[in-house]
Amino acid sequence: MSESVETSGNVQVLGIERRFGNLARWILFLIGALALRSWRGLDLIPDASPSVEWYIWGVYGAYTLLLTLASLPCRLNAWLEQQPDSALATLLLVFYALDYLFVSALVALTGGFRSDLFVLYGILALKAAIYYPYLKRLIWISFGSGPLWVIAAFYDAGRLFFLADRAFLVRYLELFLFILGCLSIGWFIERRQRSIIDLDANLSLQSETLENQARVIQRTANELANRLLELRSLQESVKAINSALALDELLQLIVESATQVLRGARCAVALVDERHGRVVTSAVSGIPRQELVNASVRLGEGVIGWVVENRQPVLLDDAPRDPRFRPMDNWPVASLIAVPLVSENRVIGALVATSEEARAFTEADLNLLDAFGDQAAIAVKNARLYEQLLREEKETARLYQSVLEKSNELEAILRGIGDGVIVVDPYLRLMMMNPVAARILGITEAPSPGVRLPEIVSHKPLLDLVNDTLVEGGTPLIREIVMGDESTDPNPAIYQALASSVKGINGHMRGVVVVMRDITSQKEIEQMKSDFLSVVSHELRTPLHSIKGFVEIILMGRTGEINELQRDFLTTVKESTINLQRLIDDLLEFSRMEAGQIKLRPEEISLQEVTTQVVERLAPLAQEGELTLINQVPATLPIIEADPMRIEQVLTNLISNAIKFTPAGGSITVSGEDLGDQVRMWVRDTGIGIPKEEQGRIFQRFYQVDGGATRSYTGTGLGLTISKFIIEYHHGRIWVESEEGKGSTFYFVLPKKLPQDENLVIDFTTPARRR
Repeated sequence: MSESVETSGNVQVLGIERRFGNLARWILFLIGALALRSWRGLDLIPDASPSVEWYIWGVYGAYTLLLTLASLPCRLNAWLEQQPDSALATLLLVFYALDYLFVSALVALTGGFRSDLFVLYGILALKAAIYYPYLKRLIWISFGSGPLWVIAAFYDAGRLFFLADRAFLVRYLELFLFILGCLSIGWFIERRQRSIIDLDANLSLQSETLENQARVIQRTANELANRLLELRSLQESVKAINSALALDELLQLIVESATQVLRGARCAVALVDERHGRVVTSAVSGIPRQELVNASVRLGEGVIGWVVENRQPVLLDDAPRDPRFRPMDNWPVASLIAVPLVSENRVIGALVATSEEARAFTEADLNLLDAFGDQAAIAVKNARLYEQLLREEKETARLYQSVLEKSNELEAILRGIGDGVIVVDPYLRLMMMNPVAARILGITEAPSPGVRLPEIVSHKPLLDLVNDTLVEGGTPLIREIVMGDESTDPNPAIYQALASSVKGINGHMRGVVVVMRDITSQKEIEQMKSDFLSVVSHELRTPLHSIKGFVEIILMGRTGEINELQRDFLTTVKESTINLQRLIDDLLEFSRMEAGQIKLRPEEISLQEVTTQVVERLAPLAQEGELTLINQVPATLPIIEADPMRIEQVLTNLISNAIKFTPAGGSITVSGEDLGDQVRMWVRDTGIGIPKEEQGRIFQRFYQVDGGATRSYTGTGLGLTISKFIIEYHHGRIWVESEEGKGSTFYFVLPKKLPQDENLVIDFTTPARRR
């Protein structure tokens, strides 16, 4: 933009030069005369041959006189104005350079580095700053003032000793800073000039826009005035039409009003029957009703069918000559106009006016009927909506009655079921509470709907469950709630509370439903089972230790020599004893976990070291099964916070299962990777795999894929269950990916840091919090 300003501003600079530049040169010419006369004794009218000073002064005077004459109205002036901007710019630069050369000559002839006329350099720089918005290159010539001054001083002194003169250097610096200031002034003037130009352009654009808007408003006002005259004639008719709601009555009003508007013309309105693809005449005026009502034509047939299909109005001055025209018996038609009825960009029918006289209608009549048709289409739409509303109202009343009956049935069911049911809205206002829930919460009088739940229920776990469901709003929450005071009641009632969010069609929260089921007996049975397992496991360990000890003594030969068959039998007994010992250990571990007696003891551990220990311990078992056990856990795996004994237990269970279910010749690989805030480990085998339908159940208690009485693999089915709870109580996750016949991969993910504010106790009675 600056370049365009400079180019277009050359003519403006030339104009300024004509008004002020020549005056400045005459002043400079006079200053030169006075200075040369004072310093050099210049004689303005020399007697003898002129001196160099006189030639310099005279040449500049002649140059100034020439520029002054060129600025007067003359052919030279006209010629300059016709020159291109680039030529004018070059010419102005030459003028400016000549001014600088004259000043440099004056400085050289009036003392050189001591001359006070160096200030003329600054005056020329100020002039360049004024011209800066139009011709930026002038300011850069000003920066040549310093070198020109040095050359002039050298001409006067003959040497450069003055470069070490402090006074000269100070004056030189002052000149340089003044030129920099002039550059800043020029830049500021250009910015202001550019802002003014932009403002002028914006004002011109806004003025043009306002003029266009004024013309549009004027044209619109004229159109509105004409439209108003037409609408006045339609006003009464439209009022009558809009007051009718029954469709048949409305259609009759439309044709009668059209007859009045069109000076007694015979009119008819036809509506589209989309199901049969025909246009059916629905109302007429000026013709007996029985003559045309319910008469129909196919889409595209006749004038009406053509208007509906093509969505265009028709004006026929001589209707019988038009190939689309279909004559009516006993009712001659000479001229005709017809317009489509369009509602929501869909043709719903046509409005027709006919006359016995030729050329009875004009374009104005067609426009008037078209405007009337627009209002008629809206009225037909409203009438149909009204009839639809009446039908929907009847249907809504029927549905409401049906919903009311279903609601009464549902309420009767909820009151009769054995579970407690509570329904609240997002603001915890009670919507329903069945008698069972009231009895569970100790409420004697039925609460009224609308009361807030915290006002009638003080049980904090239940209120927390409802609030958590409102906050999460996703999957249902299941918690066990103890009713009563456990400190005073040794056998408090325990309820399983299922809270689900209720959402509307748009996904907004509508409320929460809480179902409370009494599981006290179930918990007692589970406790009895756990106690039984614990007692039986403890009672089995004592005789099992004895059996194992005596078998080992016999195998060692301390009771006498035994043959190979006896040794084989005793070895089998020893291995079975070890397997039974492992099963009993799992049962005891599971029993302690169910009782919440096992607490995690987290510390900083290396998963690579834990894995190495487990692999080394299980390597003989893998070799016995002719399997390859590979440890690929990288040594760079970061330190995590976990219970080392429990993580070792998980790895032992997973690797032992892999050894158990992998045929001879297979391989088992243990590996891991860093996931940032977490660490992932996996155990991959080439074993028999797990069927897809069984993969979701293998972590359940006592579940085994081969669960029959003749299964090939032994075990309690607790190893994966124990591993799952250990991992989840470490705030991790465990899962399996498997393909039957190709092997399985068990993954688990652990966080690097455990929360410091949680009691890390493994308890099967409470679901672990998943991360």
